[in-house]
Parts: sequence; C-alpha cells; structure tokens
Amino acid sequence: MSGSLSRQRMLRRWHRRVAAVTSVQLLLWTLSGLYFAFIDIDYVRGHQFKRPAPQSEINLADFSVPSTVANQLVLVERRTGEKVLAVHSAEGVQWLSKEGAALEPLTEQDALALAAVRTVMSPDSAEWIDQNVAGSEYRGAPLPLWRLWDSANPDRIAYMDALSGQVVAVRHEAWRWWDFLWSLHIMSYGDRDTIGTLLLKLFSVLALGTAVLGLWLLIYTRRVTRSQ
Repeated sequence: MSGSLSRQRMLRRWHRRVAAVTSVQLLLWTLSGLYFAFIDIDYVRGHQFKRPAPQSEINLADFSVPSTVANQLVLVERRTGEKVLAVHSAEGVQWLSKEGAALEPLTEQDALALAAVRTVMSPDSAEWIDQNVAGSEYRGAPLPLWRLWDSANPDRIAYMDALSGQVVAVRHEAWRWWDFLWSLHIMSYGDRDTIGTLLLKLFSVLALGTAVLGLWLLIYTRRVTRSQ
C-alpha cells in the first residue's frame, strides 16, 4: 500500500509541475478562442468600411497589350474612366495601361481622393510604403502601398495598392485585437503568421501531457481507492 501511495504522490507532483508550466498558455488559448468564436470575421477584416466597386463599361478593343505569358489577367478601373490590366505570372503581378505601358504609381493626392470614394473614410493623411515589415498590418499585401487615414480618427487605416488604386485592407481596433490574440494563440510573436513554431509544438505536447497525466491520475486514484 505504501508503494501505491508513493506512486500516487509522484503522479500528483508531476501533474502539478506540468500544469504549472502550461496553465498560462492554456488560458491564453481559451481567451483567444473565445474572441475568435464570438466576433464576426467579416467585421474584423473591415469589409464594412469599403464601398463596393461600381459597374463600368469595358471595351476590350481599347487595349493594345502585346502578347504576354500569364496565368491570369484582371481588368480594373483605377481612376474614373481609366482601365488598367493586371498580368499575373510566376514572376508576380505587372500592372499595365491600356496601351501596354507599365503603370506609374498613384500620387498622394490621387490616393486620398480614391480612398474617399472607395471607403467610408475621409482620409487627409498619407504615407508611402515600399518595404515589408514583419508583423505589420499590411503584411502579405502587394507593394508599393499608400497608408491612408483621417487625422481625426487615426485608428482606422486604409491600405491602397499604389499601382491599381484598389483598397487591399482596412485595419481598425477589432482587427488589431484579433491579430494580437492570434499571435498569442499560435505563439508567433514576430511575424504573427508562422504556424508550427517550436514554442507551439512544445506547449502542445505539454498540454497533451497535462491532460493525459490528469486522466491517468484519475484512473489510478480510483483503482487504489477501490482496492482499499
């Protein structure tokens, strides 16, 4: 009997130690999971701040683009009446005018004017972005970009493709909370996108060990109790 009690105490001691290590991360997983479950992802992505693009007439005869290798072609309206072509290929995306020339980036004034039409915002400030920054709000978006915001409401920021004039993202507080909690959830604190980090793997194994050890302790305790 003394041997059974000794093993039981040892199991309880190890279970407390493992639980102490994993408890904080388990709490963070639970809290972040609750946020993800109860908030609308479309709201988080800022779709409510974008205006739908109006339909416009497109005459393909206006385009004189030379033969090109591509896996996708996309026509969009950049400025009013200005149709441009996106050529998607293995090398990336190239934006061309209807004459087939490479597009020049939009000016700051153009970007502010377009953002006022294509979003519900009234931006009066702009910043040029041409470098990727790990963990940034615009990560994954094509560069260069214009960062646009209203100085009276600086927490809401639109990111516009500087070549096409398309609003690729609108960031606001709900998205920032999501992004922060997501980084805690996947334990990726730098770029906030890497799933399968060493920390995540380690704590997943520890959490599994906590659960398995707890079940083992429960079953073992019952067996000892019944044998008495």
